[in-house]
Amino acid sequence: SVIPAVVLKMNAKFIHMYKEALNDGKEKVYNIRVMVVGQYGVGKTTLTQRLLGKNVNISERHSTKGIDVHVECSKVSLPAGEWITLEKDAEKYSILQRLVNVLNERVHCQEYEGQQESHDYILDMVTNEEHGYADSQDNLLVSAELSISQEVQPSQLVQSSVTRVYPESDCKAGAKINEMDTLMDILHLVNENSDKFEKSMVEYAALALWDFAGKHAFYTTHQIFLTRRAIYLLVIDLSQQITDFIQDEKCFLDMEWIQLSKVHDCIETWLNSIHSCEQAYQPGIPPVILVGTHVDKIPEKFRQEVILEYFLKMRQMLQNKLVALHLMDSIAIDNTQCDPKLDDQKRRIIELASKQPYWGEEKPARWIPLEQVLMTFKAAGVKVVPLSLIEEINRSAYVRIKDRDELELFLIFQHEIGTILYFSAEGLRDKIVLDPKWMIDALQSLIATEMCIMQNPAIIKKWYDFKHKGKLSHELIDAVWTKEDKPDFHDNKEHLQLVMEKLNIIARPMSYTEDGMLDKEEDYYLAPCMLRQETPKGVICPKSDPEDQSTSVLCFVCKGKFLPTPIFHRLVGACLTQWPIAKTRSENQIYCGCCVFRLDHLHRLTLHVFGHVIFARVIGRGVTDTCQSSKLCTEARKFIFENLRTITRNIGHSVEFEMHIQCPNCDADSTEGLLAVPLLQKHEKVVCHSHDERHTLVSQKLLRLWFEDG
Repeated sequence: SVIPAVVLKMNAKFIHMYKEALNDGKEKVYNIRVMVVGQYGVGKTTLTQRLLGKNVNISERHSTKGIDVHVECSKVSLPAGEWITLEKDAEKYSILQRLVNVLNERVHCQEYEGQQESHDYILDMVTNEEHGYADSQDNLLVSAELSISQEVQPSQLVQSSVTRVYPESDCKAGAKINEMDTLMDILHLVNENSDKFEKSMVEYAALALWDFAGKHAFYTTHQIFLTRRAIYLLVIDLSQQITDFIQDEKCFLDMEWIQLSKVHDCIETWLNSIHSCEQAYQPGIPPVILVGTHVDKIPEKFRQEVILEYFLKMRQMLQNKLVALHLMDSIAIDNTQCDPKLDDQKRRIIELASKQPYWGEEKPARWIPLEQVLMTFKAAGVKVVPLSLIEEINRSAYVRIKDRDELELFLIFQHEIGTILYFSAEGLRDKIVLDPKWMIDALQSLIATEMCIMQNPAIIKKWYDFKHKGKLSHELIDAVWTKEDKPDFHDNKEHLQLVMEKLNIIARPMSYTEDGMLDKEEDYYLAPCMLRQETPKGVICPKSDPEDQSTSVLCFVCKGKFLPTPIFHRLVGACLTQWPIAKTRSENQIYCGCCVFRLDHLHRLTLHVFGHVIFARVIGRGVTDTCQSSKLCTEARKFIFENLRTITRNIGHSVEFEMHIQCPNCDADSTEGLLAVPLLQKHEKVVCHSHDERHTLVSQKLLRLWFEDG
């Protein structure tokens, strides 16, 4: 069996359960997800519209806010390799066809006669307080019409097939079987609509296009959706030079405020981000097609020469780098018209998709109806559904998931492949976010709040604190997520905040009482991705003080030499829930790429990021108990390392970290003088080669306090 990689990463219980579900019927799944990425203003949205076959008014320019996702608009014909626009209700018939294909393997039947009656099945009527969503009457009434046969006696049934599909059924041959009645109705519906089923998804691969906003303000949240299960179109403007400066707002990456100022910086950063989302290293996965736009701006006389030279420079810039292995093709198109080369690009996308390891994965057939339920809710604009409702729907379905454990597996699987957001943790498991992008839209609505603020002067100070200091107040949330303007966000505010906390996008900081005891959580959130304050001098490299006892600088080094910015932001978010922020003159010591935490009333932990390295240093003032210092440092080291592993796993990145100690003679705002911890633990002394003159360091002095546990 071709079992999805996301399942093979789960525990043995879930893997066994998945295999058992496959034994009761399975289908091969063909999905194509196309991610359109690149810098701001290069024509990503126009390209997306062209690929979807939509009319484009080239004179109108719209900037994407966050991510635009286009699903259920088109499919790909597997035999012909063509992109097909779906007709109305096509998805409904395709779901039925998928079931029929499986049932034909299980149930053999002849023509039968029976009475068919249509019923409305009322899923539920729930209040806003109970389930977090509502219609205009503060209730949501979801109705699904199910065709149910009455008094049907199928002429022939294969009893073994029935019990394999419905193991809990105590039915006997010749008895009334509601489930089988429904299955026969499905077959009958197929016969009545054979012309529609001939065009159904059985011949097609599902297609989804994701159009990512190019502004750097959206970069942090983009990382959640980068996946190896996609084909990437990295869009560039061929009328620009790769050394041209990007016309965008300031891009804050680390404590030095390094900016993605040039075209080639942006291209390489996107490639590094795509490369880091690999689950396990395989050359060329995920594949990237470099798409050059604005061909019309290049004089026709020199066009081919300019295009070839541009792509050659890109290749030369990336030579000897692992990210270059992802580049499968380069193509130049004219976005002002429907360029014939678009057809070549579509065919290449299909060709690349068919070679990916997830192509033709097998999924349990009995999951199909519940997948359709989630799709139906999503299409109706429902953002959050209670788990209890999904359980009730499953119990009433004609083909159902076996039990509560398998339903848990189903939801975790959908979460892992990016269809929904579902967390089994207490306080979060009761609700399912149907559209992960919607959660990002909620955060983006807070980021882009200028117009809202202009209409509400009383909240300007709160907005400024969020925009520059990352301080997110409940007053600002209420001002933006109003019932009138943002009803979905307003009605699900508490759950949205819990999910964003779970993902470490926002965090509620801790506080200390005046006597130095840990008190409680503050009544506001901090969003590390919004921090804009420059780190003051002396925070990273403090002046020597005889009362201070400082550790060496412990470094968490990204092995791939590229650290996606959101990883540090989320690490800060995790730390905020563990330790209070240190203060100086009543101001929080939390900055762009740097933050200081109080481990206790005497010890402070400084974290900062520079390039592909996260640095940590603990300073104790007036400390006499070295055992306490060692205990705090060891706990901090373990907390940081474990959370880095958890964060990278949660956002699907394969980034790995190694621990080093920095030579004390090197500046802490550089990546020089990094000495691997295993090397220090193996040898009593090591030589540092990062200076004009080599010098020897005593390993134990460098490891002291951080690694007292061995």
